[in-house]
Amino acid sequence: MLQYSIQDHYQNLAKQYNDFWGTSTDFIEFLTEKIIEHLHLKSTDVLVDLGCGTGLYSQAIVAKINLEHSIICVDPSDKMLEKIPDNSHYQTVVKDAVEFAHESGQYDKILIKEMIHHIEEKERLLQGLFNRLNKEGILLIILLPPTIEYPLFQQALSVYESVQPHYNDLVNLCEKVGFKTTVDFIDYAVSIPKAQYFNMVKNRYMSLLSRFNDEEINKGLTEMTEKYANVSNLEFCDRFVFLSLVV
Repeated sequence: MLQYSIQDHYQNLAKQYNDFWGTSTDFIEFLTEKIIEHLHLKSTDVLVDLGCGTGLYSQAIVAKINLEHSIICVDPSDKMLEKIPDNSHYQTVVKDAVEFAHESGQYDKILIKEMIHHIEEKERLLQGLFNRLNKEGILLIILLPPTIEYPLFQQALSVYESVQPHYNDLVNLCEKVGFKTTVDFIDYAVSIPKAQYFNMVKNRYMSLLSRFNDEEINKGLTEMTEKYANVSNLEFCDRFVFLSLVV
């Protein structure tokens, strides 16, 4: 397995990231509606998209809500942020999440989507964000559950389960910091052409896959080819854990 570098992964993935997800308009639309609902997002809110990547969800939010303030899009990868439109809807910030959390500034809503597992100093991050939120502010953390049904090779699934934080541990940490926490589970039925998904795996669309070298990826794809030989479309449940945190 490769030495793991999350920064290198996203810098390398930036060019292809939107190609992987840009065609999944129904999926992005579905999750965006759930994000808006759980954040109780209003046009007057100051919103931070922390670990925003290419801003797919910020852009989807802007398409649905006429926000009075620019969305503050924060990510350590400048190449990912370059994919965000250069206009008044967005303010891009190249910065580590923990560092950003401990700067000055007050916000109404903060979104963290599938990024928390990259943070080692989780308590320090949460404490900083607790102090940055306005009264009645909401922090929404979206993460995957402890196990997933993705049609990946077995070694990838095993590594995933060994590194993915459990949402119950996050709940305990959030409540220790002072947040009041609500847990919700959101399911989305995925149907994707096998060739498209295999190409995504080959190009390490998940940060998990950047832990594997080319030989291991190819071996995994061979395993997947044998397992799914008789199907042209892969169908599985994509489950998300929504942690809604209020101060």
